[in-house]
Amino acid sequence: MNINEKILQILKDLNSEYFTAKQLRSLLGVKSTAERQIVAEALQNLQQNCEVIFDERNRHYRLPREGELGVAEFQGNARGFGFLIRQDGGDLFVPASKTGGAFHKDKVLYCRTAGTEDEAAVVKVVERGLTQIVGTYDKSNNARFVIPDEKRFASDVYVQPKKDLNAKNGQKVVVKINVYPSAGKGKPEGEITHILGFPDEKNVDMMSVAQSYGLSLDFGEKCALRAQKMPASVLPKDLQGRRDLRGKTVFTIDGDDAKDLDDAVSVSLNGDGTFVLGVHIADVSHYVKPSDDIDKEAFARATSVYFPETVFPMLPRELSNGICSLYEGVDRLTLSCEMTIDKNGRVLDGDVFTSVINSRHRLTYGEVQAFFNGSKEIAERYADIKDDLLLMRRLAEILQKKRAKRGNIEFTSKEVRFVHDEKGNVTDVKLVESDFAHQLIEEFMIAANETVAEYAEACEYPFVYRVHEKPAEDKLSVLLALLKGLGINVKRSAEIHNSVLQDALMQAEKTPYFNLVNDVMLRTMQKAKYSDENIGHFGLASKCYCHFTSPIRRYPDLTVHRVLKTAISGKMTEKALNAYKEMVFDAAKQSSMREKIADEAERKADDVKKCAYAQNIVGQSFKAVISGVTERGIFAELPNTVEGFISVDKLGGYFKFNPALFCLYNDGARYALGDEIEITFAGVNKAACKIDFDLAD
Repeated sequence: MNINEKILQILKDLNSEYFTAKQLRSLLGVKSTAERQIVAEALQNLQQNCEVIFDERNRHYRLPREGELGVAEFQGNARGFGFLIRQDGGDLFVPASKTGGAFHKDKVLYCRTAGTEDEAAVVKVVERGLTQIVGTYDKSNNARFVIPDEKRFASDVYVQPKKDLNAKNGQKVVVKINVYPSAGKGKPEGEITHILGFPDEKNVDMMSVAQSYGLSLDFGEKCALRAQKMPASVLPKDLQGRRDLRGKTVFTIDGDDAKDLDDAVSVSLNGDGTFVLGVHIADVSHYVKPSDDIDKEAFARATSVYFPETVFPMLPRELSNGICSLYEGVDRLTLSCEMTIDKNGRVLDGDVFTSVINSRHRLTYGEVQAFFNGSKEIAERYADIKDDLLLMRRLAEILQKKRAKRGNIEFTSKEVRFVHDEKGNVTDVKLVESDFAHQLIEEFMIAANETVAEYAEACEYPFVYRVHEKPAEDKLSVLLALLKGLGINVKRSAEIHNSVLQDALMQAEKTPYFNLVNDVMLRTMQKAKYSDENIGHFGLASKCYCHFTSPIRRYPDLTVHRVLKTAISGKMTEKALNAYKEMVFDAAKQSSMREKIADEAERKADDVKKCAYAQNIVGQSFKAVISGVTERGIFAELPNTVEGFISVDKLGGYFKFNPALFCLYNDGARYALGDEIEITFAGVNKAACKIDFDLAD
């Protein structure tokens, strides 16, 4: 037993919670100066590893208490302080004096501060979170620094001598961090690895965002070589053991510019009035084998990321836009889920099997919606599938009613598209409308996702579920206070149910506050994630759900396919079960993490584009709705989702803030969440990605 182990054993045996170094030396029988030094070094080592706590209030040592220590992600702030983002929730505040040399995104070991509810100190950095930073190169005054775009990374990065790639002052660059300062003293040091260009050059803004989040169009040499060996068409040997659906009426419905077509549909009516819905998904797992070079890259990315005009795909284009994409008129390998559904939308039977299809048509949402709206031209163009489309509409309406009845919460989507001129400048921001054609495909995909998830759960196979927990109580209380203030009646029981929030949203549709309630309710919801344990999906009011329908662009779907194919082929041995237990756990964890990064990157890319749009209309006025209220001022949002801030000093006079009613007020004026106002674009801070508004005259 070494000295550290002896000290810990003595402490565990002591009745007293606190002890001094002198007491410990006595218990150890220390007499000489050399032995005293050994004990002092051991105590210091135990402190560094958080096995022993030194309490500064009474200058005593003690063992750590339960819940006092933990590991979390450090989220920095430009003003020096930070927060600890813990997996189990309950974020902790870290004062600037107690960040312990941590930078934004670092994984840290922390110790909670005694006598406080939500404060902690960083004990040590476990793992650095960022290895590269995107920023602006500054070599004025004989100094060479990169000023980060990410303001939460609260330090410039010193560029080491002769490692700037001859970048010019003011250019956007990528700097690799080679040295972090010890104990937080000094600045990180690194070398420039990429020069992106000057900020006003075409596409530099988008590539800056992509590099900030580690996104790349390059798949690496090994992965690229493997992709190049993929067949351009389905080989005869690939058809063995598959159900041949090439004679069946199957087609795809996607966006106008979609190239990764991973789902096709079919429908028929039985003599007893039941429907047979077929959802046929690209069999990516046939081409991407576990742990091959493409699979390793796909796991690392875990999802495709969609920027305006650019896609960072999960799979190389030879697969995503090639052999796996369900193009019109070519044979493609698929994994099919056929469901028998009654007139009430209940799935009576489900069958999952490997198949081969030949898509009859490549339709767009716009074409399908035009057909539903009565377009004769579209009806003539797709005369051979006209009856199929009408039958699909009937079935989708039935499925919608069923989901609404069980409490599904239908949020309004706020996806946007950007309009550019011939020079690439953003001239407009438009909302993408979710018409019935979109909803039809959504209903069919949800039905398939539930069917395969229920099958896997019933068989107790390891699986990747898509789960969504109930709203946190504190956020729910804020939402309920808002609803009460708006006169929306909410029947609250001990435990919130989906239908309660669904009903509140339906009530809000009859008021001017629908968009406000929709947005606040959306923010109240927990983030959906992937898990190897099924806990249901609150938002969809689904007891069992997964993602099965997009293996070209989501890794969980690819993992789900592998489990299903092993099961239906009768090869789910004990060995396979054990292997899948580890595989689904890793896939769920990695995919949840990468999905969060992808969401942040996509939001940032949209915000950058919105700032580019705002720059061109400074001085113009528009109607907007107050979308946020703080002590510092109000946020206002245009119908196209462009949001800006009006500081309280621009509102005129002194204002009080009422957090319960989400408003700023004084004797002469009141600005509350949901109020309509007229704003003028005042300016844009591109570096901070923020838009400033003024109240219109």
